[in-house]
Amino acid sequence: MWAVSGYPHVFLVCHAFLTKCLPHVVCFHICSVMALLDTVHLLLVFLTGYHVAPTLTVILVQFTLPLTALITQFVHSDGCVKRFCRGSAVPAAENNHELDNQMYSEGRSLPGAGGLSMEHIMGSIIIALAVLLALCPALYSIWDPNFFAYADTIPIQTACNTMLFVSSCIPAAVSQLYKEHIFLQYKQPVQADFLNLLLSVFQFVFASIMSPLVYTLLGLAATKDWPKLYPSSGFSQNFIEGFQCFLGTLDEDRAENGYDDPADCSYSLILVVLHAFSIIAVGVAVDKIVNAGATKVMFRGVSAGIIVSVVSLYIYDLRIPDFSYGPAIDSLNLVCVL
Repeated sequence: MWAVSGYPHVFLVCHAFLTKCLPHVVCFHICSVMALLDTVHLLLVFLTGYHVAPTLTVILVQFTLPLTALITQFVHSDGCVKRFCRGSAVPAAENNHELDNQMYSEGRSLPGAGGLSMEHIMGSIIIALAVLLALCPALYSIWDPNFFAYADTIPIQTACNTMLFVSSCIPAAVSQLYKEHIFLQYKQPVQADFLNLLLSVFQFVFASIMSPLVYTLLGLAATKDWPKLYPSSGFSQNFIEGFQCFLGTLDEDRAENGYDDPADCSYSLILVVLHAFSIIAVGVAVDKIVNAGATKVMFRGVSAGIIVSVVSLYIYDLRIPDFSYGPAIDSLNLVCVL
């Protein structure tokens, strides 16, 4: 009875909450689109990340940046693709010296580049080349599955999961541009805490609906009949046992042999708490740094953090033979990041 009579009240509460969150601006469907794109991105990452080399994940997640720059050229009013379709030319400078100054001024957007500066464009090109180079082993594994037969795992499984992992950058890039478009379009102050809470609620709802549908992808390319490894009918049992694993109460034999991939439940609760604390700490730190106007310090810190994380993951990567192409390819991933 509550399910029938409660929906109107729930809708009114959500509508009031939205009104408080983004006054007179962002309605229900806008936040839903944001949350849906973020949910698709996160699901693809969680489904495939287990079968991607740790060092490689750091490289592939950066692919969102060049994708964002590329999509911008199609949707931005000053994008080169949109200009080409309209038949518009880039406004000419008065002389070559002025054009050179305009192109190489630090942080200044280039004409016909979708609002991107030279630093953005060069950075996107470098990242894209590093990602493509890092994807070469996966692409070649799909072309010739026997080439990496020396590896300790099934190369085709690693390759397919790697390609699906990098595809998660597409909804992430679209989500980022959509949020920027909405905030620039309405130009109203946003209560970030309320917005984050609201998006988290929507993401939880979408994840609850989509998880049983994509559950089968956990066994992607593991065997010829991989769809049978994780049938959708077993999602409920897996969900319950996942909570048991999280709390450390799952039977050891079930954890080891219950599924195609063994479950490692050690320190699960502690790792999740530390991960959540890290996200909150980073958000607070970034907010204070931006308010203080020290954005350069923030970017330098982020760059240093990426390098430290990559080196740490590389050392960790050498210690685990699972889902890896071997030390040679791991070293190639390290070179791509550096």
